[in-house]
Amino acid sequence: MNIASICLGPLGTNCYLVEESGQRVLIDPAEDSAALHAFVGSRRIDAIINTHGHFDHVGGDWAFPDTPVKIHPADLSLLKATHPEPPGTIEGLAEGDRVLDGLTVFHTPGHSPGSIVLIGEGILFVGDLLFAGSIGRVDLPGGSPNDMFSSLRRIVALPGDYTVYPGHGETTMLDLERQRNPFLVGIGDRS
Repeated sequence: MNIASICLGPLGTNCYLVEESGQRVLIDPAEDSAALHAFVGSRRIDAIINTHGHFDHVGGDWAFPDTPVKIHPADLSLLKATHPEPPGTIEGLAEGDRVLDGLTVFHTPGHSPGSIVLIGEGILFVGDLLFAGSIGRVDLPGGSPNDMFSSLRRIVALPGDYTVYPGHGETTMLDLERQRNPFLVGIGDRS
């Protein structure tokens, strides 16, 4: 799997371009900007994937009008709130959907009702669920501390280690976060 990233927008959102088996997805394009277009270049994008519907993750969905946008239906209203005219084609994502060979959707509500994680062999694209040393906010509309806790427990319970690609900040490792992140330490032991 080939992964490239760029940080975009006023909130420093990580946007990822992921290629596998000749297909490419763009994850969380923060804004329609010259920087985004230069990052993608002349490469064809097969789909835009939003890990959730907050404005700082969907602002660039309109940059490629012929590319389908995929988002969990529970966050569709957030996407539509960002722009009155939604992008061309919107497709729903659900638990277990595959967006590329080897990249599967986990529904992980908490930061928003429709937050998702994309999981592959040794990699996690976590949106705003988990950051290096922290977790996503739950005080925004639709956020839920209880759902966040359940989603984090699910990620912590994954066997093995994973490279974690967050929506903001530095890439980290899941084992490191299990050991040092104050929000995750001991989370697997709690009921």
